[in-house]
Amino acid sequence: MAIVLYSKPACVQCDATKRKFKKEGLIEGKDYTVVDVSQDPGALEFIKDLGHLQAPVVFVAKPDGSVAHWSGFDVEEIDEHILGKEAAA
Repeated sequence: MAIVLYSKPACVQCDATKRKFKKEGLIEGKDYTVVDVSQDPGALEFIKDLGHLQAPVVFVAKPDGSVAHWSGFDVEEIDEHILGKEAAA
């Protein structure tokens, strides 16, 4: 699985997403990559093309070829798409 966190400086939701990743044992640079969209115009264009207008954007490419992406700090999306946990009913 490939995980990319599109982030920007001074972003509260970006920091919250990174804290959640760390809490779950994900290591930056090993388990996921961080891309600063304020420094990478191509990355900014990519997330805009996906329809996202706020940071962070998490992009997950799964081993089966499917992808998931969302914007903002979203524990349910992280649990489902990265940790493989079922959503609570």
